[in-house]
Amino acid sequence: MADRETATGPIGLVQAFVNSVDLEDGPETLTTPEALGSWLSDHGLMPAGAASDQDDLRHAVALREALRGIIGANSGAAVYPVDVATLNEAAAASKLRARFGSDGRARLEPDVSGVTGALGRIVAAAFAGMADEDWSRLKLCGSHTCRWAFFDRSRNHSSRWCTMAACGNRAKARRFRAQARKA
Repeated sequence: MADRETATGPIGLVQAFVNSVDLEDGPETLTTPEALGSWLSDHGLMPAGAASDQDDLRHAVALREALRGIIGANSGAAVYPVDVATLNEAAAASKLRARFGSDGRARLEPDVSGVTGALGRIVAAAFAGMADEDWSRLKLCGSHTCRWAFFDRSRNHSSRWCTMAACGNRAKARRFRAQARKA
């Protein structure tokens, strides 16, 4: 949805990757290996036209959902060991290493290329994002059917839904109907 809050920088990249599927209304952006390659190249993570295959697509979707799980911790959800293992596997496969740029700043970069390296860049963005105090503002919508990653811009970091107009209103209406049935 156009009115959902988005982040910038590394947090924004992680958010965009997680939101490459709209679980509630569709669409799924990563439908084919070619679509995955296009998404990764459109976001500057690998050269256009680089090869990708069905295994790459499966790994990318698993990484996306592991990141969704990790972001859920910012909304009070549990972190599952399978999500942690998936992130660790992606980091290991891409051979992330600390590198220092010409500006003297440290960053993680993959030692491999292709899709594996591009996915490693997303893991590195998550790592960098987690070091930013704004990471805790990246949350999942409280609607179990939505789970859209949104950036909480509220002053007290208390937003629960990606949009009040959609998910928030539906939740409040469900709660109202449930209370009316009890009465």
